[in-house]
Amino acid sequence: MQQKIEYFDIFDNLNYPVIIIDDYLPIWANQTFLTLQGISEKSFEDIEIRQMIQIKLSDAIKNEQYIFVRNFKKLYFQPVLSKIDFEEKEYNLISFFNIAKRKKLQDELLDTQEIFDRLSEYIPEGIVLIKDKIYYSNPAFEKLCGFSGTNLLSKNLYNLIEPTERETYSENMKDLLSIQKTYTEFISKLVPKNGKTKWIRIKCKLLIQGETSIFLNVISDISKEQNELLKLVQLADFDTLTGIYNRRKFNDLISIEYKRAKRYDRNLCILFFDIDHFKNINDTYGHDIGDKVLIQLSNLVQFHIRETDYFARWGGEEFIVLLPETVEKEAKTLSEHIRNIVNAQSFPEIGNVTISIGITMLIGKERMETFIKRADKALYQAKEDGRNRSVLL
Repeated sequence: MQQKIEYFDIFDNLNYPVIIIDDYLPIWANQTFLTLQGISEKSFEDIEIRQMIQIKLSDAIKNEQYIFVRNFKKLYFQPVLSKIDFEEKEYNLISFFNIAKRKKLQDELLDTQEIFDRLSEYIPEGIVLIKDKIYYSNPAFEKLCGFSGTNLLSKNLYNLIEPTERETYSENMKDLLSIQKTYTEFISKLVPKNGKTKWIRIKCKLLIQGETSIFLNVISDISKEQNELLKLVQLADFDTLTGIYNRRKFNDLISIEYKRAKRYDRNLCILFFDIDHFKNINDTYGHDIGDKVLIQLSNLVQFHIRETDYFARWGGEEFIVLLPETVEKEAKTLSEHIRNIVNAQSFPEIGNVTISIGITMLIGKERMETFIKRADKALYQAKEDGRNRSVLL
């Protein structure tokens, strides 16, 4: 035994704790181990003390952590098991490496995680952490999407995005993974459990990149703001009375179609019309009835033009229809169809109304203003010729 002990003394010069075990019982420990353990070499000879150390070692190997207590302070070490041979017998050698810094970092991370969990429980925005799938979501997001936290763990945020918005979502995630940026923000649509789509704003940050990337998503419900914005857009583009395009929007549309027609040598026509004797309708029946006539006529014309045509209220009782990819003959046919449909329609309280229509087609490289002015001139000619007719110029 003494020979073994002398041989093991070669480990005594190590500046970290070492202990050697034979047949499941410690038989030798270096001075560093004994000092940290707070026992003397004499005490180590006591078999009961060594048995107690062995029990502690068994737990340490299992938990990968051994704790020495010195001056009422815990010192954390990681035990590493290896084998040594002496005189044809194998012994277990356990080396202990200081993990105080690692332990401190782990504790700080745990504290940070606890703070994060507590904060995320109470903030109004949805919080979602994603690896390959969702592995954390706070109550705000669960309420937003209608799924419980358990059900969300089997999903990916991509699957909760409205299908038409998924490409945008994927592109933003690819940008983060390619390290073009570490943060992105965009608007998308969420499909909750009840199927009623909600507008959301996603703020996403790449926390860790590697074999498993981690994304932090902060998700806000912006349905109310987005719906208000859409209403404002509608007010900006559509006539408030009839619901068709207003003059401002029509100017934008005709500018686009005019440039396309010139660039690609395409046909483009205009129907410009108004209601005959509309002033008499207002004077006789009142403006409320006049407004109802404008609404009914707009609905009627909207139903009978093509999907590719643009219909707008030019002002008062004047209306304009833009006909892309249309020649004069086709425009004339559509004009007469609209005129006859309106003439055959019965309008409440006033009976029949008629319309006069001016027709024209874009000629060569003429200016857009000239093009529109000729349609207006054609309308004026239709009125001069007796109204309730179409005139092509």
